[in-house]
Amino acid sequence: MRSSLGWASPRAPALVLALGMALAAAGCPRMGSGAGGGLEPDGSDSRAGGSLVEEEKSLYVRLGGVDGIRAVVDEMVGRMAADPRIQGFFAGADFRRLKAQMVVELCELSGGPCRYRGRSLRRVHDGRGIRAAHFDAMIEDVSDALRAVQIGERERHELVAILRNLEADVVEAGR
Repeated sequence: MRSSLGWASPRAPALVLALGMALAAAGCPRMGSGAGGGLEPDGSDSRAGGSLVEEEKSLYVRLGGVDGIRAVVDEMVGRMAADPRIQGFFAGADFRRLKAQMVVELCELSGGPCRYRGRSLRRVHDGRGIRAAHFDAMIEDVSDALRAVQIGERERHELVAILRNLEADVVEAGR
């Protein structure tokens, strides 16, 4: 009996994949090679000279996934809690809960698979008296944390830009 994909057996697609992998491992020429160019073994595009693999990775992946984001959040929260300009906002905070929520939110904001389901940033920060100077101090702490855990320059700029876009939900001026 044929499957809906036209295969004679439900195992046929796996066999075709296995055969293709075996042929590739044996050194058969890859598709797309030749005069027209294509992908090189290292993931670069021989036509463009760049790495398509690197260009297609989300910020989430380039940050190191959940583990990388956890390292960033640990460093970031430590710096913010020690920063005399903003540490008062963390008095009495449940740091374990705060970090867990920040990991999920940064995971989602950076293109990862997480979905933040907590209260909105506006609601969390409303009535706390957070001003632009406090937000700028937080951004400095985030930037320093990203450098400390050796996040690349491109990724630092992207994440800081994402966080800067949240300023209106955090800062009270103008509400």
